[in-house]
Amino acid sequence: MKMLASVILLFMIGATISCASWKNQQGVANKWRDESGPRIEIGKTHQTEIAKLLGPPSQIIGLDDQIIFYYLLEKKVGKGAFFILFNWSNEKVTYDRAIFFFDKNGLLNDYAYSLEKVPYETPQ
Repeated sequence: MKMLASVILLFMIGATISCASWKNQQGVANKWRDESGPRIEIGKTHQTEIAKLLGPPSQIIGLDDQIIFYYLLEKKVGKGAFFILFNWSNEKVTYDRAIFFFDKNGLLNDYAYSLEKVPYETPQ
C-alpha cells in the first residue's frame, strides 16, 4: 500500500511540473545590415529610397525641421520551469535598431545603427 501511495504521489508531483522554452521575434527585417544592398549616402539618399530599400519603418517621428525613420527588430528567447508553489523563467531580449534623420526636403542628414546585430529569422 505504501508503494502504491508513493507512486501516486510521484505521479501527482510529475503532473504538476511544466517546462517551457520560447522564441519570439517582432518588428521589421533588419535589411539595413545587408552590405550587398544599395549604398546609403548622407545628403544624397532620399527618404523614399530608404522606404523602398528597408520597407515601412517601425515608427515615423515628425519634428519641426526634420523627419525621423526608426526601425526596430526585437528578439526574445526564454525558458522556464513552472511548479505549483514555485515558478522560474529566464528571458533574454535583444534589439537591433536603425534610425535615419531627414531634412524637410526628405534628404538624409544622418543615420545610425545599434551596435548589437540580431540575426533575422524569416517567418515560416
